[in-house]
Amino acid sequence: MRWGFGVLAICGMLWSGPAAADTEQVVFSVQLSGIPVGQMVVAKNANGSAYAAKGEFRTTGLVGLLARVRFTMSARGVGSELNLRSREYKEDLDTGYRTSAANLSFAAGDHRIDPLTGIIAALLARSAQTGCTYDGKTWDGKRAMSLRIRPVHEADNGDLTCAGQLRRVSGYKPEEMAQASEFPFTIRYERDGERLVAVRGDVDTIHGKVALLRR
Repeated sequence: MRWGFGVLAICGMLWSGPAAADTEQVVFSVQLSGIPVGQMVVAKNANGSAYAAKGEFRTTGLVGLLARVRFTMSARGVGSELNLRSREYKEDLDTGYRTSAANLSFAAGDHRIDPLTGIIAALLARSAQTGCTYDGKTWDGKRAMSLRIRPVHEADNGDLTCAGQLRRVSGYKPEEMAQASEFPFTIRYERDGERLVAVRGDVDTIHGKVALLRR
C-alpha cells in the first residue's frame, strides 16, 4: 500500500537516534455505523528508551461534514511499551467541527502525553505480560482529556478484551461539553506468541459509533 509505506517512511525520517530495534506499522479500516468511511495508519519506531511515531487518517468517498475529517500527527518521546512520555508533538487536523494545527514541546517533568501517544498506548502491540491497563492525560496545547483502559475478559487462548474511556477535562467550550464529555470504547487484542495485537476497536465519537478493524 503506497500510502501506508509513506507513513512508515516519514516516521523513519523523524528518527534521529540509534537504529530502531522495534518498527511497527498498523493499518485500520474505519467504519461508522457499519459503513466503511476511511483508513487510519499508525507507525512507530523505537529503540527501547525512545520512540518516534506518525499517524494519518483520511475519509474516502464521503460528502458533507464527514468528508472534511482528517488528521496527520507526529510525535517523539521517551520510554517503552505503555510507559511513554511525550517530548515533541505536531498535528494538522479537521474534526468536521474544528481545525487545528499545533507544534508542542513537553518538558521532562510533564507527565501529560500527546494524542498520538495515547493512540499508541491503546492500539499498538505490547507484550502479553504488559496487558492493557493504562491511565494517562492527553494534551494538544489547548485541550486535555483523561484516558483510562482496563481489562474486562481474558480468553483461554490469551486473547484479551479491554474497556476504556476518554473524558474531556479542560479547554473545551461549554457547547462542546454539552455535546459530549465522555467517550467509552472497547479494544480486542489477539495473542500472537508473547505479544498482544489489537485487532478491533469500538468507540463512541461525536459523529457516532466508530469501529477500527485491523487490516
